[in-house]
Amino acid sequence: MRRLALTLATLALCPTAAHAAEEPDFSWLNGVNPQRVAPLRTGPLTWTFLIDSYYGQALNQPADHTVFPTTTAPRHHEFALNLGLVGLEVTEHEGLFGKLVFQGGTYVDTIFGGDPTVSRGAYNTLGSLRHVQQAWAGHRFPVLSGLNLVMGLFPAYIGLDSYIPQENWSYTHNLCSDFTPYYLQGLMAQLFPRPELKTEVWLVNGWQTLGKVGEGFGLGYSVNWRPHDRLSLTHNVLGGQLGADPTRHRFFTDNSVQWRYAVQPTPWLRHLALAAVADLGHEGASTQAGGAPATFFGGGGLLHRAVLDDNWAVTLRASTFNDPQRLVALVPPSGAGGGAPLWASEATLTLDHSPSPWMLYRLEARQDWASTPYIAGPGGVTGNAPDLRTAGGRVVWNATVRF
Repeated sequence: MRRLALTLATLALCPTAAHAAEEPDFSWLNGVNPQRVAPLRTGPLTWTFLIDSYYGQALNQPADHTVFPTTTAPRHHEFALNLGLVGLEVTEHEGLFGKLVFQGGTYVDTIFGGDPTVSRGAYNTLGSLRHVQQAWAGHRFPVLSGLNLVMGLFPAYIGLDSYIPQENWSYTHNLCSDFTPYYLQGLMAQLFPRPELKTEVWLVNGWQTLGKVGEGFGLGYSVNWRPHDRLSLTHNVLGGQLGADPTRHRFFTDNSVQWRYAVQPTPWLRHLALAAVADLGHEGASTQAGGAPATFFGGGGLLHRAVLDDNWAVTLRASTFNDPQRLVALVPPSGAGGGAPLWASEATLTLDHSPSPWMLYRLEARQDWASTPYIAGPGGVTGNAPDLRTAGGRVVWNATVRF
């Protein structure tokens, strides 16, 4: 579910177009591509092409044009490319499937730029890996309703939002999503005991890292249950020695529910849906001299979406996150503002217009608050004296084309 992007699940369960047509419609979910048909498809091969561009205005008017905190649309008062994707997917061929997607845009810096493992040793640099959005291969076995074994770099299934903004109800990400992994690198076993129930086990290098910070691996699992086409429940866990301190271990659980509670209640209203996410983490105390004490961190979010017809939708969202030791919160580009306990919140209103299945326009207004100076102010966040504030808003206009 960041996320639920369900890319892997969809590949495994849809070996033919005829079979896909019989599947329940989950395209309304947050974190899932709403396009039900892939137009660039030849046999088992499906091409991916996406251009996500934007113009943004930060109300604090940062002098360096850097919007913070955010992973999406990080430039102020500029037309910019947020994310460009091109790739190829093997949906299934004799039990084999996989995906290779290349990426570019400001989104790459905001997400991959904070990975601490790229400076550890050699042959694992951002220069060689930052433009790879996904690269994984898997094999499907006829066990129960499907068993998949996957290895490589794949989107994380932790948090509510998908890696790709077009798949989410809002353009920017909620705080629970922004502060948790967008990608994982390692092994995954995916089992479907029943068609409506997906279970996964992960062995990964770390917490949104290409390599390893320390010497331990991250171990996690995911359970997603969709009893019918109006409800989706997800439970994720990731733990292990996920930081540089070998004496500290992290346990993190992410839980979400999505409910389409009304379908065509009026002739002009297609459906109404709710989504909620709740995260809770614990980091053990360090046994090193002067090490940090144990701490809890986490947050939650609530979204409501109204789809007026096939072309228009409105989403209202609020989320919050508490990170007393700044273990997972986004770090300002200058590295300033660390140390103080952080409690951040945001509220967002998004208007969508989709004149065709391949085109999406969005207008979004967002307001952020923080318990300590954390939000980019008029002086900017990249100079010798970063200007951080406790409040700030932004307005973003986005246009996305996807085939």
